[in-house]
Amino acid sequence: MRLVTGLRWIKRLTVLVSLALVIGLGFFYWQLTGSLATLDGQRLGLPLHADVTITRDQQGLPTITATTRPDTAFGLGYIHAQDRFFQMDLLRRNSAGEMSALFGAVALGYDQRIRVHQFRQRGNAAVNALPQAHRDVLHAYTLGVNAGLSDLRNPPFEYSLLGVEPTPWVPADTMLVLYSMYLDLQPNWNEQEASRAAMLDLLPADWFNFLQPEGGEWDAPISGTPYVYAADLPETPLAQFSTAPDPLAYRYADPFDVGSNSWSVAGSRTRYPAAMVANDMHLGLRVPNIWYRATWAVPGHDRSISGATLPGTPAMVVGSNEHIAWAFTNSNGDYHDTILLQTRRDDSEYLTPDGWVPFEIQNEVIAIKDAEPVVSAVKRTRWGPVIGRNHNGQWMVMRWVAHDPAGANLMLMELEGVDKAVDALPIAAQTGVPGQNFVVVDKDGNQAWSIMGRLPRRAGEGFDGRLPMDWSTGTHFWNGYLTPEEYPRVINPATERIWTGNARMVSGADLERVGTAEYALGARQQQIRNRLLQNQVFTEQDFLDLQMDNQAIFLERWQALLSAVLAQPNSAELADAQQYVDNWAGRADKNDVGYWLVKRFREKVINATAGEVFRYLEQQAPNVFVTSHINRMVEYPVWQLVTEEPAAHLPAGYTDWTTFLRAIAFEMVQELTQNGGEPLAQHTWGRHNTLAIEHPLANNIPLLGRFLKMPAEPMHGDTFMPNIQRPDNGASQRMAVAPGHEENGIFHMATGQSAHPLSPFFDRGHRDWVEGQPSPLLPGETRYRLRLLP
Repeated sequence: MRLVTGLRWIKRLTVLVSLALVIGLGFFYWQLTGSLATLDGQRLGLPLHADVTITRDQQGLPTITATTRPDTAFGLGYIHAQDRFFQMDLLRRNSAGEMSALFGAVALGYDQRIRVHQFRQRGNAAVNALPQAHRDVLHAYTLGVNAGLSDLRNPPFEYSLLGVEPTPWVPADTMLVLYSMYLDLQPNWNEQEASRAAMLDLLPADWFNFLQPEGGEWDAPISGTPYVYAADLPETPLAQFSTAPDPLAYRYADPFDVGSNSWSVAGSRTRYPAAMVANDMHLGLRVPNIWYRATWAVPGHDRSISGATLPGTPAMVVGSNEHIAWAFTNSNGDYHDTILLQTRRDDSEYLTPDGWVPFEIQNEVIAIKDAEPVVSAVKRTRWGPVIGRNHNGQWMVMRWVAHDPAGANLMLMELEGVDKAVDALPIAAQTGVPGQNFVVVDKDGNQAWSIMGRLPRRAGEGFDGRLPMDWSTGTHFWNGYLTPEEYPRVINPATERIWTGNARMVSGADLERVGTAEYALGARQQQIRNRLLQNQVFTEQDFLDLQMDNQAIFLERWQALLSAVLAQPNSAELADAQQYVDNWAGRADKNDVGYWLVKRFREKVINATAGEVFRYLEQQAPNVFVTSHINRMVEYPVWQLVTEEPAAHLPAGYTDWTTFLRAIAFEMVQELTQNGGEPLAQHTWGRHNTLAIEHPLANNIPLLGRFLKMPAEPMHGDTFMPNIQRPDNGASQRMAVAPGHEENGIFHMATGQSAHPLSPFFDRGHRDWVEGQPSPLLPGETRYRLRLLP
């Protein structure tokens, strides 16, 4: 009897536990679905001039129809908030230094550092500097964001996980989103200038000159000529810089150039009268994507505009308005300077052209989740904030375009009604964004390049923007910004082609205006140029094929070198490697072992040669010398070393260069096969280039976090080629379009429109991006319709 009673209680308990589990899961699901966007129906009583209609296709691509530009912005803000508010929140907090309010004390160090820029203050100043028409649009966008957020039944799911409430959007937050792009695309602390100065002071002149070439055979400017690399070998032996082994010291790896590809061809090179432009912007890959696709009717201009928007802002970033189409790549020009201060009275005063003046100290209050606020002091000067000390202990100040009201604005919106490519150039010159290569084409077949973003007017004889300088005498200063007429321009070049890939674009006086900062090597840009010159007529598919080009032209000479090294009598391990190297695919193919071996061989050779100098500098100037900002041209000196084989610069421990290179090859194979315990056959490029695209919170959610990740799949592509691809970096989007023929346009975007894992648009379109299959720029058939009413 007791046994029967016990079994009954066990059964009842099991039922109760199961019921509780079902109820719990049901409640969790109800909570989660409460933060899904509203796709159909209508919403009454909104602050609008007239009705706004938002339709979406099966991929979630919205089309906004409104009668005024502010109403359009309201609609865009509404859907941005419903699909992406947490992403927008992270972007504003990232530049404002307000992460600790979300994540707690773990983010305090970052917030304290970023508060030096005081971007929230600067954002308010930038808003106040906007013309009234732009403020009206921004105000409407802000109202739309907050309406979209409040219309969710529950806040975005991320806030439930973090245990905090979202805070409403304010106009300055939009400027903070733009400042986050500055932080992503430009040096945050003038690392390049400080590192270059350390090199100049700490290295013999022969090594400084050797490791700082301006360019060479990989250059491919659209105006001017390539540099000729002809450096003398240093006299000072390389062994002088050898340092004690340190597992944390610098180790060379190919840099990922955050920046992008873009190119265009004239109308005479397409099947239309219209010119055609392509763009793929290289950024970190996350869930959700940085961009949000949209189309809207442009009020008062009888046209629609389609492309990519940036959640948190009301403008189209890249796209086509049926008359012009435009694209961006990071220009890598010089948009900042480092000022060296003379100080006295225990560093309480600094010297200016007006004499000694005290530093201004402002306190920034940082809110921290589950803790008391922390006050962080910011030391300011008339030129900008103090950012630290250089390798000699001298205080440094940062002068940055991003710190001025002109550095952030909404001029991008003015492109919506432009008809001709040449008329877009003055708008680009006045737009407050991180400096970009701006490529624009029109339906009449014209094309043009210039810089988008403000260019500082540097004044004073001998002003070298590449090095920190003393401004205390008044000899050197910024005298405002260049006028649009002073900007470098290339309009309808004789080649009938324009190409950009983050490398140097121009020469002479034009280059002086743009400045020299962190140009990419140029191999990718050159490969694009050569591909464009090989064909006579292009379609959108041709442009997509070029975007997916992963031929390893840059590494061909390294493959030949490694093949020759492995051809010498060697061990069984090297014989196996030789087979893969000799038969490599010649491209960054995910199934190829040879490509990975060639790539690693080059990296290890650089690390064992120029790397010795970089490690020495790192040791001599800790916390100042940042190699990633100084080694983009290292290919030139290292290739000279391995081809000329100077005995004075043979790495320590080797009798000749052949022995050294064979030892590097052997070490590489040993690392792959012995430390990993797997044969070379398993070390394909795809194994080392497997996607890791995930939501920022994915790894903090047990079990369910995997639903916030894109599939981990091996990928073609790498650096130094058009098809840029790394596990969590690469082409955030791909576009190819001829204005007036948008129906044939192509647009890819990694991940999907919505950040919500239960949304039908969470990963819609991602497969096309992975596989390089064409997908349309324009939205398809309407599946959902939402009306926003006054």
